Amino acid sequence: MKTHDRVGWRFAAFYFISFAAFSMFTIYGSLYFQRRGVTHDQLGKLFAIPALMNILAPPLWGMWSDALRQRKLPTVLMHLITAAVFPLFWFWSGDSCLVLYGLMVLFAFFFMASIPLGDAWTLDHIAHRGGDYGKLRSWGSIGFIVPLFASLWVLKSSSVSTARDLLPIFVAFSVFRVLSGLYALFLPDDHARAPKSRLDWQGLKAYAHPFALTFFFAVFVNQFLGRSYYTFFSIYLDEQGIQDNWKGMYWVVAVSAETCLMLVSGALLKRFGAVSLLLVGNGAMALRTLIYALEPSWQIILATQTLHAFTFGAFHVASIQVVDSITPKTLRATGQTVYGAVMGLGGFIGGVAGGKVAESLGLPGLYLVLAVLAGVTTAMMALMFLRWPRQE
Repeated sequence: MKTHDRVGWRFAAFYFISFAAFSMFTIYGSLYFQRRGVTHDQLGKLFAIPALMNILAPPLWGMWSDALRQRKLPTVLMHLITAAVFPLFWFWSGDSCLVLYGLMVLFAFFFMASIPLGDAWTLDHIAHRGGDYGKLRSWGSIGFIVPLFASLWVLKSSSVSTARDLLPIFVAFSVFRVLSGLYALFLPDDHARAPKSRLDWQGLKAYAHPFALTFFFAVFVNQFLGRSYYTFFSIYLDEQGIQDNWKGMYWVVAVSAETCLMLVSGALLKRFGAVSLLLVGNGAMALRTLIYALEPSWQIILATQTLHAFTFGAFHVASIQVVDSITPKTLRATGQTVYGAVMGLGGFIGGVAGGKVAESLGLPGLYLVLAVLAGVTTAMMALMFLRWPRQE
């Protein structure tokens, strides 16, 4: 095996461990809080906080990483601190939402920057030693899936469960997060060995180009729709009578489809281009949410989860490629975290709005609203990209 391939697999393993923790929070977090008595409206605000932190925290961490010229120290700190903070949610008394919101602010400040900074670290490696981002990142998707298989045996199979039944989720999150933080100590930091040069922050003016502004609008819309969708999907499954240990299987199908797409993402980008993948991803969100609004059978819900390959997989790899191509290479971490901040803005507004709509119209009503918005904004994006095409 070539040296860069061997090192690349080390980054793949890092993604695997990191996303094993990420799946615990993503799939079961909202369900846990709902069972603790948090309303839909409060839940929307609670999960808007990570999106808000995605606006504030990643640029700060990214600029610090670029200024330090290293990825290792910030990454290790973020992983270990979140491992210590996340269990505090378990000990929340349930009396004050302000305390809960405060815990989420603390947790999200260290959690939300870890993924874009990890992407920047991986792109550093690829720039110096070669590799395919999609193939390396696909191992994160595989890591996301593995704990969900374990949930078949660990979580209760009864359709009536309580918040306390989700204790294994808290244990697994912290264990995986500690492992990923310690594993990061052994990854090569190519950015630290790069030649010293003055950081030209003026290079970020490229983001004022109409194509870049259109791209960031697409990212904003994708996260506006996605935050509401993801926050309430496990609760939606609960309302459909899906048992706790089987809820994870719906995400196994989704992330498996995402992984398959990421494995061929390099070829798809060359064949169709990043803009086409962005439009397909947003269009698939319209179809996906429309189907859920109709409350079909569990078989159709399960099959529809394969659209995650496009709503996240295609959109994400295209976005990473666009950001990396329009950002000066010395500011790679800053670029990825600015992208994360735009995601955060969309997610924050989408989370708050989604919670209010869900409280008023119920979850099928929420998904119908998201379907209409996704269809309209996809048409808008197509016209905007046609008017302002990408300039090499």
